[in-house]
Amino acid sequence: MEHDHEFIIVNEGTINPIAEKIIKNYTDNLIGKFRHYSSDKFKIQISGLGYMLDTNNVTISYLLDSLLNFGFSLKFVNPEKHIETLGVVCENVSSKESYDYIYQIQDLPSIFELSSKTSIPVLGIIIMRIVAQTILKYKILYKAIVFDLDDTLWCGTLAEDGIEEIIGNMQSKDGVPFVSFMNFINVVANELGIFIAICSRNDSEKVKLTIEQMGEDIFPLKNQIDCIVANNNDKSENIKEIAKRLSILPEAIIFVDDNQLIRDEVKSKLPNVFVPEWSSHNDLITQLIAGCFFERNELSLDSQVRRRQFQAIEVERKNNQLPKLFIKVFKDSLHEEATRLYAKSNQFKLSQLNRTFSDRTESLFFEIFRQNGENLGICSAITYCTLDNGNFIILNWAISCRYFEIGLEEFILVYMLEKAKQGWIDFIFQSTGKNKKVEELIDKYYGHVVFDDCSSIPNDNNVFVDYISDSSYKQLIAETTNIIGGFQLYSLHEYGESIKMLSSNTNLKLIQNG
Repeated sequence: MEHDHEFIIVNEGTINPIAEKIIKNYTDNLIGKFRHYSSDKFKIQISGLGYMLDTNNVTISYLLDSLLNFGFSLKFVNPEKHIETLGVVCENVSSKESYDYIYQIQDLPSIFELSSKTSIPVLGIIIMRIVAQTILKYKILYKAIVFDLDDTLWCGTLAEDGIEEIIGNMQSKDGVPFVSFMNFINVVANELGIFIAICSRNDSEKVKLTIEQMGEDIFPLKNQIDCIVANNNDKSENIKEIAKRLSILPEAIIFVDDNQLIRDEVKSKLPNVFVPEWSSHNDLITQLIAGCFFERNELSLDSQVRRRQFQAIEVERKNNQLPKLFIKVFKDSLHEEATRLYAKSNQFKLSQLNRTFSDRTESLFFEIFRQNGENLGICSAITYCTLDNGNFIILNWAISCRYFEIGLEEFILVYMLEKAKQGWIDFIFQSTGKNKKVEELIDKYYGHVVFDDCSSIPNDNNVFVDYISDSSYKQLIAETTNIIGGFQLYSLHEYGESIKMLSSNTNLKLIQNG
């Protein structure tokens, strides 16, 4: 017995408006956001649901048809009367890749509670989480939550009520929902490495003083805020400033404000920022959980220390424009770390060759350390192919957004140039509209270290491919073009002052492994 939702006849009943709102938020702001990065279509087969899944239920039908509209086709096989685990097989139809895993059904009381709040059947919630986990194997979508303060994080209006009254409000029963909400956000931020920022129309120093005078019992986010921007500018402009300070894209932000006019302004000017519509803090928590915006496949120590690493780098930046940090280089034999970083990176990534690697390609990843030996995590990964003459062509290269502007780009270019036998490297650049940091690097060194040798690869023909005389190089370029489409090809040369120029713009030092 099978159910394939492509053939479901939608029940003529009316979907509950709360369930419709939650599902639309989920599809538009999670799956739709994923579509900004990937157009791949997916087929997901779930074993075990069969008898328990009512595909004539109007909400289930609406959910499945919404998923299909976004390129996710689901099939349900092997019905069971008792379910503890579900077998999931996910096929990326576009890349022909597939993988399978076991989904463990756990914490049913919490799922029941969520179902009661959203009017989405229990198995509908499980389906939403399975699809979300599929997406999150490819891309972590939301990296920061930006909050208004007045009547959003604290009870009252600072400019009108003053500090003492705000503190008194938070200590009263009126402050309870605000404190509970912040406790929830505190856990999410700490466990998943989500940035927390403040965007407020208040005086910046007064905001800092108010937070300083509050205890964590009434303002649990007191020591968790990564960025504060408080002034009278439009909040859309301030959100862009916050994104810049956190080294993320605005579309990786969830913006929370109680004021409908402000929400509308941000939605209008920054349509890629997710701005929830909410009526209470409990409603907001339900939307964030049900929409799977913080769904993860695992709890990771790397995620838990991500914000601490960012803060440590910020300290180094403030102390010295070119901080003295140390780099270790590791072979990435199975391209595992490279694949993870390529899936997460946007602002500095050379190409869309994220997962498909030939036998001739190699990957390296780089870890960064402070002078005291503290490991600040993986900062970069690079994938390249060695040509017959001992030089390289770099097929992809990504840098984590936490490590921009500390000389890491220059360090890696010097490392690769010194590694090449003849001091010459080609590298691919495929503009996505988001990877502006690569464009900045090219512009910075163009004509000195980076050269365009008039060998840009056309999108619609193989003129240059036919021009190449080196057969192995020609084959590699042709294969790459077939996978990712058109790109520019640039060269790096160890001529004259090139290495000296790059080295003068970094204080990072190599640590020999072992």
